[in-house]
Parts: sequence; structure tokens; C-alpha cells
Amino acid sequence: MRVLAIVAMGAVLWRGTAGAADIRGAWFPKAKYGVFVHFLGGGDGWNEQVERFDADAFAQQMKEAGAAYVIFTLGQNSGYYCSPNATYSNYCGYEPGDRCSNRDLPKDLIEALGKHGIRLMLYLPSRAPQADKNAMERLNDVHERQPAPQEFTKRWSEVICEWALRYGKNVHGWWFDGSYNTAGWDDLDEPYNWATWAAACRAGNPDSILAFNPGTNLEKAFSRLTGEQDYTAGEQNSFTVLPEQYPAPEGMTWHILAHLGTSWARSDGPQHSDQAMIDYIRTVNAQGGVVSIDVHVEDGRLYAPHLAQLKAIAGAIR
Repeated sequence: MRVLAIVAMGAVLWRGTAGAADIRGAWFPKAKYGVFVHFLGGGDGWNEQVERFDADAFAQQMKEAGAAYVIFTLGQNSGYYCSPNATYSNYCGYEPGDRCSNRDLPKDLIEALGKHGIRLMLYLPSRAPQADKNAMERLNDVHERQPAPQEFTKRWSEVICEWALRYGKNVHGWWFDGSYNTAGWDDLDEPYNWATWAAACRAGNPDSILAFNPGTNLEKAFSRLTGEQDYTAGEQNSFTVLPEQYPAPEGMTWHILAHLGTSWARSDGPQHSDQAMIDYIRTVNAQGGVVSIDVHVEDGRLYAPHLAQLKAIAGAIR
């Protein structure tokens, strides 16, 4: 009932203002840079894959990398998630452990990263898992390029709210992928909209910062989709664009996310030299921006060349 009440009251509880966004995001520009991890999979071996992730080893490497924060995927389009969620399982008709893992990996990451003063943020798609037809139907969603149905926004917000309440103030922000069609959330006269979604994310931590990703188009990537958004999604395929070229809207933090390898989570590269990355991060920071660096991770350990570059960055920036 608490989840339902928070979702229903979203428009009243957390309708954002520029001042509130500034307060929520005060720590973020000071972070300078952090690390993004695509931890994805699925199928019969999903629980074993989640169990193999060494949270302590990962946290130690994040300390060596100088990461101020980590953005970590709860799940993506396969419909498999690295944390239990009874709301999701009940809506979709799955047994515990079927799609949502038995292990609560974010909980273990919170503990391990917290020992080094590193913040955790979470990633989710904006829509139901597109590759899971059953979940799409049970959550009452349609294709991600179409407007989100009202009932989907209600149900997805309840799913998010369960995680937000569980982790409380130990999760500092959210990055939502695939916010391609905003028509389902823009109408504030409808019962379920951006405010409903934001209320769910901030149910456990009113200071959680939010980003909604419309894609890699430069003007869109550094735009604001809603007043509830605190920082730019900033998805790009290389570290080249600067805040002065595509400034963030007033009251938002400029942020970019790109990959060290030649694509997302790929174990190759780095695609830029150590010095080029150091110079880029320094320039972005000087212009008030933050850089998130996607790396390849296997069982909780970084691809060695990616870790080596992050260590070089830490030596220069931290």
C-alpha cells in the first residue's frame, strides 16, 4: 500500500523546482567523473552470473580508478535484473529468482563501495523490457517508440518504488535509458506522468538525481525532458563534445556518458589515449560538467587496459 500511495501522490510530493534540483545535485559537479557498468545477461545461468560478481574486488578497483560514483545497471531489455523485486515478479507472473535474481547485488555494492566513499547510482530502461513479450503485456506497455500507456507508467513506477524504498539514501541517483517518446508522460492532467515516475525514484531518497535519455542526438542528449530532470543524460560514442558547445539548461548539471572501448562494455581499446582523456575531463570539469566512463567488467573485475587508463586519470585528476 505504501508503494501505491507514493505513486498516486507523485504529482504532489515531488514536483521539482530549479531550487530543489540545485540542492539535490550539489554533490554531482564536485564528483568530476565516475564509472558506468553494463552488467547484463539472462537465461538459465543468470543467478550464477550474479553470484559470481565480486563486489569487494570491484569496489577496490573503483577506489584505484578514482571513481566518485558508479552507475550500475539493474537490468535492461532482456527482462533479467540483478536484484529481487516482488512487485515486478507479481505483475509479470514470475517466481522469485526467475527473472529478478536471488542475490541483491546493489545491496552488496552499496556496502562495498561505501567503505571507500563511492556513491552508487542505478540504471533502468524507461520502458518495460522490450525483449520479454510476457513482461510487456503484463506491465501493459507498448513499443518504446510509442507513447507510454497510463497503466504502464503506474505499474513501472511501483516497480521502481520498491527498489527506491529498499535502498533508501544509499542510492544517489538514476539514469533512465530509452526515453524516446515523451508523449505518455508530458500530460500533467493525466494521473500518471513525469511526477509519478520521479516520486517513485525519490521515495527512499528525496535527494536522488535523475536523468532521462532521449538518444545520442547532440541537441537532445544535453537537453531537459522534464522539470524533474537534474542532469543531462549525455549519451555519446566518444569523449569529444564540451559543455560550452551544447550547454545544459539552467538549473541542470552538464553530464556526458561514453565508452572507453569501441562500443558499450566492450573489452577493447581504450579508444583515446591517457593524456587525451585527462585533458578532456579537466576541460569538462572546468566548464562545470561531469564525465561518466563506461568500462568492461567481468565477474566484478575491470578489463585490465580500462583499469590502467582509469588509474592514470585518477593520478592526474584526483
